Parts: sequence; C-alpha cells; structure tokens
Amino acid sequence: MRWLGYLKSQLDDTESNVHKKALKNAGCTIIFKDSLDSLKERRSGFDLLLSTITKGDCVVVYDSVALGSSMTQFLDRFKAIQAKGADVFILDEGVKSTATMSFSESMALLSQIKERMNEARTKPGRNSAKARGMMGGRPEKISDRQTREIKRLYLEDIPIQSICERLKISRPTLYKYLKR
Repeated sequence: MRWLGYLKSQLDDTESNVHKKALKNAGCTIIFKDSLDSLKERRSGFDLLLSTITKGDCVVVYDSVALGSSMTQFLDRFKAIQAKGADVFILDEGVKSTATMSFSESMALLSQIKERMNEARTKPGRNSAKARGMMGGRPEKISDRQTREIKRLYLEDIPIQSICERLKISRPTLYKYLKR
C-alpha cells in the first residue's frame, strides 16, 4: 500500500508549501501537483495520479478543495479514485473514505466541504480586488464631512431626533458615527 499525495495550488506558494509539508508528514511517498489559475484548466497532475494508482493505495489530500472546485468535481474525482481501488484521506477534515459515518455526520461533512469550496473560489477575487484598493461591503452612508457635522451638532446639544431628521439617518446610524 502506497500513500500518494495530491496537491492543487493557486498562486500562493506559501500555502502550497504548507500543504506539501503536511502531505509528506502524513507519509506520502509521491506527491502529484497541479498549479491552477482558473477553475476550468485541465489537471494533468490529477490525470497522472489516476494512472499511477494501484488497488490498495491511499490518496491523501490536504483539504477537500484539492479534489474539486465544485461539489460535482469533488464527487467525480472521489469516485474516480475509488474506482481504481484506492482510499481517499482528507487531512484537514480528518476523514478517510473507509470510515463509517452516520447520515447526519455525512451531511455535515458535505456542508463543510461545500463551504470551503465557495471560500476557495471567492478568495482570489477578493484578494485581487483588495490589491486594487477596492473593499467589499456596503458603501458608507455618511461622508467624513457629515460625520464631523454629526459630532458638532451633538456637542451643541441639538436633540438626537433633529440631527437624524436633518441628515436623513436613523438613530442607530447616528450613534455608530458618533463613536468614530
């Protein structure tokens, strides 16, 4: 029985090195790797892994995202490995395909895997936007000038209701900007 590692890396080499070290520590003698910039690129490393697998091997991945960027990809690759007679071990989740789980445990695991896949798909886009100076979330309702006006009116003992009506904001919004 051989322990074969499979690693899918995006652009961040630091994370890839951590995953590779974890696979080696798990006892993987051979590690197959795919470097991807896109979800649709062909995975030659995975194809090579499949052709190398013999019955009784164990394929080790750091996390479920390595096997697919969607639940369909994940399940297809998982089944392809098992069809070759190999087990799958997911380090991060601590799950081995030979383990027996209840239905609720299986559903919880699938839910966790789906959540990680969604995070892995959106993370590069968020990082790219952040590098360009764009921040996510709802735009600020109040400008810096209006924030200064809120504080000035509040210090002049203008009633809260009057300040809110004048600036067309709610009471919680007013208190939020007073704290800044």
